[in-house]
Amino acid sequence: MSLKPTIFRLLAAVLPLAVASASLPEPSAYDKLWDHAVLLRGGPEDAIQELRITGREQFDWYSFGNGEDDRTGWGNRRSRLGLKAQFLGEWTFAAEADFNVGSPHPLFNKVSEAYLRWSPGPGAAWTIGRHAVRFTLDGATSSLVLPTIDRSAISGNIGLVEDSIPGISFDGDRGKWFYRTGIFTAGTADRSFGRFDAGALGLVSTGWHFDEQMGLREAFVRVDYLLLGADPQNGTGTPQPFCRDNQQSVSLNGQFAQGPWTLRVDLCGSRGQGTQSDLRGLELEPIYELSEDWQLVFRYTYLASRDVNGVRLPLYETWVAPGLGDRYEEFYFGLNRYFYGHKLKWMLAVEHARMRDRAADGGAYDGWGLTSGFRVSW
Repeated sequence: MSLKPTIFRLLAAVLPLAVASASLPEPSAYDKLWDHAVLLRGGPEDAIQELRITGREQFDWYSFGNGEDDRTGWGNRRSRLGLKAQFLGEWTFAAEADFNVGSPHPLFNKVSEAYLRWSPGPGAAWTIGRHAVRFTLDGATSSLVLPTIDRSAISGNIGLVEDSIPGISFDGDRGKWFYRTGIFTAGTADRSFGRFDAGALGLVSTGWHFDEQMGLREAFVRVDYLLLGADPQNGTGTPQPFCRDNQQSVSLNGQFAQGPWTLRVDLCGSRGQGTQSDLRGLELEPIYELSEDWQLVFRYTYLASRDVNGVRLPLYETWVAPGLGDRYEEFYFGLNRYFYGHKLKWMLAVEHARMRDRAADGGAYDGWGLTSGFRVSW
């Protein structure tokens, strides 16, 4: 028996494996470190496909001034820790808690998410529990991948105060079309799932990807509509309410990318009820990629209310101007450095904002802010 055919057969079997192995990139130090978050990894035939630790740490140094009033210090924006499990092929369970690391009295702040998701197909998913509503451009963007230090004033006024709310939702897509619908509680918030003692939030969202038709790297437009039932307990509770008391809210938003440029746009408005005024807003956010690691971000935000005292300032500005106003403008200039994508990044932001306060009761603001922040997630 000749050895030559045997050798050729062995080479034919081994050579593709050797080439494939050689073509795989060597895991980086970041890859190896972040891989420790995976506690268990199984195959498609196993009961548990993956069990991992999840979490994020986001802290800032900030300095904001408004005339003679100023505030400088360190802020712990989000400290979260939890578990996420993918099991039985179609199911996902996630639970995560938010902690007051900066001022641990108490240390536990709230349940940031706790949901069960069933994905019977590649284009369909049912979710029940406390999970993201995804309304408005910034509201639909996780704080893990947000290109700015924090969400715009639109998200906290026309959008939702909390990014995750107890409810049930369905996500689907059909070709270039994608859609989402859900019902969430607007009742009194607490540190877990709330009291379910007020109106319900109904969400309908649909959009269309048209990057191929436009010849762009990415392009989509989405319409979000939110309907809230009337109840005096809407938008109440601690540590902060789930939502504002907007009877109807709509957001027309989109994202367009080509080459190093990305443009994010949001045009939105709401009809208030009770003491909440009607609002209208605009957000423009061009982004330029200097390289794979460096990014420039600009954001312009405009927000106005029909009545006085209908607009709330973002977090850091409220520490130097705690009142309400009726017209807000922001100019944001940001520089981002990505060490390991969005999982490890440094962000620098310079902001100038103005708030008009026709009621003259403590909401006027005209000042600059400087923020430097680190974002880590796993």
